[in-house]
Amino acid sequence: MIRVKSVSAIVTPRQWQVVKLRATGLTQKQVADRLRTSRENVSIIERRARRNLTVAKATLAAFEQLSQTRELIIPSGTSIFEATSMILLRADVLRIKVRMSADSILAAIRSKCNRRIRGHHLTAVLKIRISEDGAIMIK
Repeated sequence: MIRVKSVSAIVTPRQWQVVKLRATGLTQKQVADRLRTSRENVSIIERRARRNLTVAKATLAAFEQLSQTRELIIPSGTSIFEATSMILLRADVLRIKVRMSADSILAAIRSKCNRRIRGHHLTAVLKIRISEDGAIMIK
């Protein structure tokens, strides 16, 4: 999770002040009176603050989506046994129940990547995609 050190990275101090006062239940007019400004100005400040917060939320959601990618790249030189563990671990992190056992995954790696294995190690990069339904595609 990303932590923002200061809310001022997202909204101005004045916008934050208005949002906090509105969150306590004050009307725009009451906030305006307290801050010695017009209700219209409070409305503009509040609208801009909410827009900034919406953009920040969308940015975080996009970042979360990127970090939840279901593609796994296994580097050359990795043991095929370790590759199997990496696939299962990535599925666990994604909270996806894999439809194959570890033995089945290992067999699939051996059959689909026969020319990219020397001994028990990969001789080329292996790309794995884990679908939402738990299927594993080896590229």
